[in-house]
Amino acid sequence: MNVLKFGGTSMGDEHTWRQVLDIIRLYEQPIIVVSATARTTRQLIAVAEMAKKDLGQALTLSQSIKERHQKLVENFLTDTNHPKREEIKQACTEWICKCINKLEQKIKEIATQESLSLQTKDFIASIGEQLSAYLFAQCGQAYGLQTCWVDARKIIKTDADFGQANPNLQTIDETVYLLREKHEEGYIPIMGGFYGETGNGEITTLGFEGSDYSASLIGAALQAETIEIWTDVSGIYTCDPHVVKQARPIPELSFQEATELAYFGAKVLHPSTMKPAAGAHIPVFVKNIFEPEHPGTKIHDGQLTGSWAKAITYLKDVTILTVTSNGALKGHQFLAAFFEKLHNNHIAVNAVTTTEASVSVALQTEVKDQALYRKFKKIGTVTEDKGQSLISLVGCTFEAGKDIRDTVFAAIAEDSPSLISYSKTKQNLNIALSKTELIPAVCRIHDAVFTKQ
Repeated sequence: MNVLKFGGTSMGDEHTWRQVLDIIRLYEQPIIVVSATARTTRQLIAVAEMAKKDLGQALTLSQSIKERHQKLVENFLTDTNHPKREEIKQACTEWICKCINKLEQKIKEIATQESLSLQTKDFIASIGEQLSAYLFAQCGQAYGLQTCWVDARKIIKTDADFGQANPNLQTIDETVYLLREKHEEGYIPIMGGFYGETGNGEITTLGFEGSDYSASLIGAALQAETIEIWTDVSGIYTCDPHVVKQARPIPELSFQEATELAYFGAKVLHPSTMKPAAGAHIPVFVKNIFEPEHPGTKIHDGQLTGSWAKAITYLKDVTILTVTSNGALKGHQFLAAFFEKLHNNHIAVNAVTTTEASVSVALQTEVKDQALYRKFKKIGTVTEDKGQSLISLVGCTFEAGKDIRDTVFAAIAEDSPSLISYSKTKQNLNIALSKTELIPAVCRIHDAVFTKQ
């Protein structure tokens, strides 16, 4: 059994839908996870935010989402001769109306309250996958496949941490029988990724672009043979190919390396995708719907060696927060107090350097909360270096190439790093630079490391 996940680009229009269905035909009854159609999730969130100030404009955008999905289905079905085409079209129309009605009911509530809760935001954001999965399953039938829709809410059970819900793995192991049943009945189940529900039936999301994570959770629960992430590039590259033209696909990565790449900015995978697959020892493939014969990137158990580094990635908007102890706390107490404040405020750290008296961290957020800022000031002097970026060299094995340090630092000799950190265990080299220096530095490092190995 294979679990295949298709992203927003794959769900873009009737042409990509046909390409995806042709790929599905190459497998024997795979399990399918799909994202919302291209741009839909962002539009839904924009609708929710807009409703607080301008209900009329929010309703207009809501109708445009409705019309776009109606047009997609109509265009897809135009070229099919399935005997139940009109019946399928009617079912799709009714579903679109049902989803948009739910959306508009919610945005009217937002307009009345002039506020948007995380719970309501999750409800609205999930509508994109509810639309795409059902419509794609219906159109799959018109294309001659035995596809059926399965509501992700019945499978993906989570806690109530809205916006970034944590899945209940034990419960998912129990609910996944619904997919097995459909599979045993001869169907190709299709479900939306990204969303689930709490034990109380409230819709949650797994974090932005979390459909990869859904596929990995399902694959692990089903003990699938493979989990395949289908996108618009032929695997994971040594750098973003839109930025570095010389970037090339990486044939193999370890689970740890792929996780680090996702965490430090590579947009091919959701950062949490690897954990369920790695725990179940199921290989993950990243492949291209426009070049399905390309092997892409295989991600699997084990630590692969033989090169200076695997890839370079980056985060554009980073703040370097530095707190220097005022001496009131001992070294270990100072560090504990600092990280406790970050933890209690759900602030993730991307890179860190420390001494007993000072700590600097790279964050993807500014410490805008003045109450939090005052808490930091109680333990030391606080400075924020804004407008920074973070370059990360992943799979960085100094032992395999003793000259890499000189090579990397020579490539950024013109720049002024505000933070440098290296983890031998995770094999990551992180360098924080001004955003204005980012792209030229990335290109120089990539050229030095990946074209001269």
